[in-house]
Amino acid sequence: MTRIEAIAAINAKLSSLDDECVLTVVEIVNEIAATEVLPRSLSPRELALIEQSKEDFKTGRFLTPDDYRAEMGAFLLERRAKVPKSA
Repeated sequence: MTRIEAIAAINAKLSSLDDECVLTVVEIVNEIAATEVLPRSLSPRELALIEQSKEDFKTGRFLTPDDYRAEMGAFLLERRAKVPKSA
């Protein structure tokens, strides 16, 4: 579900809720919004990496956990092969 679809689904349900439920939804949303404060500001490099990762996901450039394990395993084997063996 996309963000737009999620917002539309929430809006569609809100009109059928009673006042108490709507106020509860407001409290929940306010609580969620209040907890989104980062413990520190992100550096320009970190912000650029976040944007890059969003683009990667949009275009399908990502690794599954199995892909990652396979690549990391191969990398580690290669590194270990370069380390001299001690007697």
